[in-house]
Amino acid sequence: MSGLGRWAGNRRQLGEILGELIEPSTRCALLGFPYYANVGDSAIWLGARALLAELGAEVVYTADHHDFCPATLAKRLPSGTILLTGGGNLGDLWPSHQRMRERVIGAFPRHRIIQLPQSVHFGDPAGLERARAVFDAHPDLILLLRDEPSLRTARRAFRAPSALAPDCAFGMTGLPRLGQPERRILWLRRGDHESAAPGEPPPDAEVHRTDWTAQEGADASWTAETQTVRRRIEKASAEVGGKAGDRAAAELADAQDRHAELQLQRGCRLLGSASAVVTDRLHGHLLSLLLGLPHVVVDDRHGKISGYWHTWGHDRHRSVARRAPDAEEALRTAAALLTDPATPRPARSR
Repeated sequence: MSGLGRWAGNRRQLGEILGELIEPSTRCALLGFPYYANVGDSAIWLGARALLAELGAEVVYTADHHDFCPATLAKRLPSGTILLTGGGNLGDLWPSHQRMRERVIGAFPRHRIIQLPQSVHFGDPAGLERARAVFDAHPDLILLLRDEPSLRTARRAFRAPSALAPDCAFGMTGLPRLGQPERRILWLRRGDHESAAPGEPPPDAEVHRTDWTAQEGADASWTAETQTVRRRIEKASAEVGGKAGDRAAAELADAQDRHAELQLQRGCRLLGSASAVVTDRLHGHLLSLLLGLPHVVVDDRHGKISGYWHTWGHDRHRSVARRAPDAEEALRTAAALLTDPATPRPARSR
């Protein structure tokens, strides 16, 4: 695993913010495990887990948004702090995540609830009104937002205290080392409704187009271990509310962490398969930054990337990261980065 020393300030800031909100040895729950192929959400999960471990918080219940059970959470955590994982799903872009969030906040008014750093987008006024009614009714809800536009939205919309915080991926303690590149440029493009649909660039043999969800970066051993880990998750999830609750909860969290590690491993292998990256995914950008990979970003439909970029001053990383208005310009910029002798090159294993 490679060090993340150059990003120690982001990690320290995250730790200080959470340290002010969570007392040492606090019993807590962490909800919203990413039981799917989004590598960025796995990085967020691993960063949060690492930060909570360093704070000495005792995580007694974890769940994804499908398997969450209010009765089991109440049994596992009669009092304490509930943390909702960070990401880009606060709002109506991803309804199942928002439904779980509102369900938790509405069902647990006596617990402190901390929303870990999120981006916010509401396109439907009715959805915003429903969220406001739920959020404003909770007496101890705290919202962390990862970009200035989201912070402004939250402060206009909700009564809950809110603060700016870096993305939880910066809480990770290390990343897999990169192997040797197999191609010149990787075009990691969203295939969902958050894509700005900038148009496909002309065919180019030097450019490989894919997305996290294509499951590239996996090999036979990765697939076999992932299947084993998924069986562990399913078994422990079914047992966590029963007599073996403590054992099952620990096994579930351990298996979830390993699932996230495997997704991160696959994602870093995919990013590292190229000499440069073009992407409209926020964590395509953030992981490329952390890995030191030359890359160019094209904004998503709702400005999530540009909001984060401007909030945290990513213009100062122009030696390795650039922005472009569309895919064609991004690919030209990526090619120029690769021919510029001033462009830093990431450490790679041989």
